[in-house]
Amino acid sequence: MSSQPDTQPGAESRPLVAVIAGPTATILNTPPMGADPAALVPQRVADDVVIGVVDRSGHPIDELDNDATPPVPRKVVLARGQLVALPLPEGADPAAQSFFPSAERLYEELDALWVDETGRAGALGRLARYRHFRAAPPAGYLSGEAPEVLGVDYFPYGAWESRAEPTIATLVTITNTVQQITAEDGVAGVQWLEGSPVIEETLYWLALLIDTDKPIVGQVAQRLHRSLGSDGAQNLVDGVRYIASRAWDLDGRGDAVGPVLVADGVVRTARGAYKVAGRPGGYAGGGPVATCATQWPIRLEYLPLRRHTRSSAVRISALPREVPALDGAGGTRLVQVTDGSGRLAPEVLPVVTIVVYGRYGLAGTCGCADLGVADAVSHHAERHGLAGFVLEGIAPNGWASREVESSLSFAAYSGFPVVWCGRGRPEDPVGRAPAPFVAGSNLSATKARMLLLACLLRFGAAPVAKDPRQPTDAEKRATNEYVRSLQQIFDTH
Repeated sequence: MSSQPDTQPGAESRPLVAVIAGPTATILNTPPMGADPAALVPQRVADDVVIGVVDRSGHPIDELDNDATPPVPRKVVLARGQLVALPLPEGADPAAQSFFPSAERLYEELDALWVDETGRAGALGRLARYRHFRAAPPAGYLSGEAPEVLGVDYFPYGAWESRAEPTIATLVTITNTVQQITAEDGVAGVQWLEGSPVIEETLYWLALLIDTDKPIVGQVAQRLHRSLGSDGAQNLVDGVRYIASRAWDLDGRGDAVGPVLVADGVVRTARGAYKVAGRPGGYAGGGPVATCATQWPIRLEYLPLRRHTRSSAVRISALPREVPALDGAGGTRLVQVTDGSGRLAPEVLPVVTIVVYGRYGLAGTCGCADLGVADAVSHHAERHGLAGFVLEGIAPNGWASREVESSLSFAAYSGFPVVWCGRGRPEDPVGRAPAPFVAGSNLSATKARMLLLACLLRFGAAPVAKDPRQPTDAEKRATNEYVRSLQQIFDTH
């Protein structure tokens, strides 16, 4: 499906963009319908109809001329199926879901009812052709033979009873879907639509896992579609302009930048983008790698040095078929990671827990009442097999109290790798973490978690000491060798 017919003039010259609707995407959300009988909502015309329009009423200066010369009513034909902003019937029930289930309707409305700075409609359709997909979208189809289930098939935000957060199993589905779509012949690039507070995690994950040389563009909105000051439309146009520009292809060998977030006229790398405020302009991070001023062609200003997508050491095609995982009895077992056809196995569900350190704990304790590292170690070993920890310590070196570090050392020698990160959104990198820990570079704890998840898929569980509180020299050397493999990944991704 596409937002514009591929038969329109220039269809062959326009790139084909895959648009994927993801979870909690504000860019696909709308205000409540029926809240105000005077509000106009885009609706379809049932039959061809001719209406009279006051001539020269599109601008207030033209209307002044109408006072001197009475206008002649102009006849306009509204075609059947055409979208027109109209009031809802009195007493209309509000929509059961405010989110769109996919992006087709959004793109249709933007092309039909909005104009760009030149006054022309069809801004999206002029730039590209589109195919629309769903991967854990924010709204579900609730009728038919197989109605979709909240928290399984779709993931909105909102009131307690009508919101759901995706799980690691959902991330596996998203990964396989994006990998399959990017591998399709003819697809020039991908637009990934997701909620603005968390898209940075997903984009970074896609940068690590997806084996492609095509651009992946994250698209967000801070304000609802159809609402005052909605920002999603321009973000989408800028995202398509970035894909169509091919600025990302420096040497003819494909994407040199990796997945990016395009918002508020700025292009940021997936690794460097962070949401810091709930308003347009609410992202920060290094770079930016490009800007999207409408009057100039898009070009790269900075080039990231970190490995991504096709060059990533943890991309899907570089992952083994099986890795060792803990069996809950002090040993290991093999678990399947990939299915041999370029997809993650649905049963591979690693877990990484973030431990946040705060000063001024009780004497003799870990300084964090609900840390529970020992309990988490026991639980993860029995239930998951592939697990780890990220410590968000003080900035920038990741240190914590001796009690916290001792608990996490126990975890590291129990088969659970531990990554040290600085607090918040670090600018300076963690230098070198003491054994047996991995230094998290300048990643935030949430992004270090995503990279550690990928490392677990690549290397499996860490070696297990017979007595994790008193490992032997040989056991320490085995753990240090494992940590060196992870450290190389954290230093380059």
